[in-house]
Amino acid sequence: MITLTGRWKNGTIEALGAIALAAILALAVGLVRGSQPSVRSEASQQAVDGRTAGQRAVDQAQRRMSVAPNNATAMAALASAYLLRAREVADPTYYNRAEALLESATAVDPEEPDVVLAAGTLALTRHEFAQALGQGQRAIELSPYRSAAYGVLTDALVELGRYDEAITAAQQMVDLRPDQTSLSRVSYLRELHGDLDGAADAMRQAVAAGAPRSEATAWSEVQLGNLLFARGDLAGAEHTYRQAGLRIEGYVPAIAGLARVQAATGDLAGAASLYERAVLATPLAEYAIALGDVYARLSDQDRAAAQYELADAIGRLFAANGVRMDLELAVFHADHGRNLDEALAAVQAEYALRPSVAVADALAWVEYRTGDLAGALVHRGEALRLGTRDPLMLYHAGVIAQANGDDEAARTLLSESAALNPRFSLRWADDLAARVDLLTSSGGTQ
Repeated sequence: MITLTGRWKNGTIEALGAIALAAILALAVGLVRGSQPSVRSEASQQAVDGRTAGQRAVDQAQRRMSVAPNNATAMAALASAYLLRAREVADPTYYNRAEALLESATAVDPEEPDVVLAAGTLALTRHEFAQALGQGQRAIELSPYRSAAYGVLTDALVELGRYDEAITAAQQMVDLRPDQTSLSRVSYLRELHGDLDGAADAMRQAVAAGAPRSEATAWSEVQLGNLLFARGDLAGAEHTYRQAGLRIEGYVPAIAGLARVQAATGDLAGAASLYERAVLATPLAEYAIALGDVYARLSDQDRAAAQYELADAIGRLFAANGVRMDLELAVFHADHGRNLDEALAAVQAEYALRPSVAVADALAWVEYRTGDLAGALVHRGEALRLGTRDPLMLYHAGVIAQANGDDEAARTLLSESAALNPRFSLRWADDLAARVDLLTSSGGTQ
């Protein structure tokens, strides 16, 4: 077993979408099967019938609904299957289908734990974290020994910036069931608190705890690759992404991870090809933005602009289906000098709802990009309060310190970012190198 307590007493990114995916995978499979998982893995089943895990979950849940159309648990199972399918194809219209089912299921049996858990998971995917918190608390009241309820609670508390409570909830989850879903949360909490080695160890345990060729295990391996990338271990990250791709053929997060490594190592053509595959298979804003940045570095401004417009369109589609994407798009707009006033208003509103370190970092960066250096300095401090060692967050903090005339702090922060991974961002890596060189060689400002 792995414990949380006592690890971070002296400890000095937002992955919710990924964590929520793990929750969706576990919940959908568990509700549809209604029992312990089959020995045969998801990947082997897919090899036999060609369907994805989400397609199988939807088909099985629909068959169950045809037999028991007014059964709350059956409706919750189909809703959870829709959430998994939404993640597979980046189609947010599945969220509305899930919501309608859960409303019907609640009317039938408002105290069914499966219904409450599915509702909490839906709230997480839509970034409605206060609502998810309430659902997680309610699920624990109804089923206090069910670890998935503590998973919803942990995720909501993390995104609301209530980290001490999140650690307590995650510890309770691990104590109940030290499995892949609980270990992945241990990993993320360690990452937030700056313990990258401990985070990687926990994620390796999460990988080992899952079925070798399941989508949940492939997801865990991609998260391990992301941790290795943050630490600057590009070879290790590439190997890990490739391993994840071997677990599930055509696994899009693994393809995107490989594209990120290719971009960092200078193979822009290779990165573009991989990101194109990712966008085509799963049109998420993060993939479109990354592909646009690669095109921009290749001096193909028209194709870059098309990807940036696609990212905005994806954001509008998700928003129309109840998914809050204000934070992600605000940072994108700030990075690219687009719609800065709207970006600032959006991230300020998000910060009022959930003052997490990730949102504080985003607010500080947007404030810097709009010229509010004093506000950026305040929120930079809030972003660093856990000791998170993320190269992008440290870069943001260093740039803000430099803009405020604190060259000593800027030198420390930017040097730490470069020590972790000097090629952390295709867009900002060259700027990081220039700033570190200037600050270390001449003590100048920029």
